[in-house]
Amino acid sequence: MKALKKRLWNLAAGELAASVTFVIVYHLYVDLGEASRFALYFLLFQLLQGTAYWGYRARTVGRESSVVAKGVLSLLSSVNLISAMIILPWIVELAKSRADLTGGLLLYAFAVIEYVNYYWYRLSYGKSGFHIGMLLRAGLRPSSIRKLIQKK
Repeated sequence: MKALKKRLWNLAAGELAASVTFVIVYHLYVDLGEASRFALYFLLFQLLQGTAYWGYRARTVGRESSVVAKGVLSLLSSVNLISAMIILPWIVELAKSRADLTGGLLLYAFAVIEYVNYYWYRLSYGKSGFHIGMLLRAGLRPSSIRKLIQKK
């Protein structure tokens, strides 16, 4: 139980570290304009949800998940999907240069992949994270959040 809790806290810390790193790198080296900044905020929204989810799971190891948590995650899944559909045209509209548009679309794509990874299908396998060979062998499996939301 202690090892699982530690692993879950490490996942939460990893998501938080990724968020902080994206902000620092973006503002120091990559700030391309409004479109890419807007896409970065969408990505950070996804990563911080991952941070909160893994932290919640670490705190509740061995206990049944609350109805409220399931409801919040279900609501966030819908909000994320609607946001993804609304944000893409905004990124295109806000872009002031080709570099800004490209950066915005890349950050947006990463955010959507994170959304799918959190709320629909587990895309990371093994200790190294994403491993295409393992993903192809194992196939798409429901994500931890999806299993929690669907649990009766």
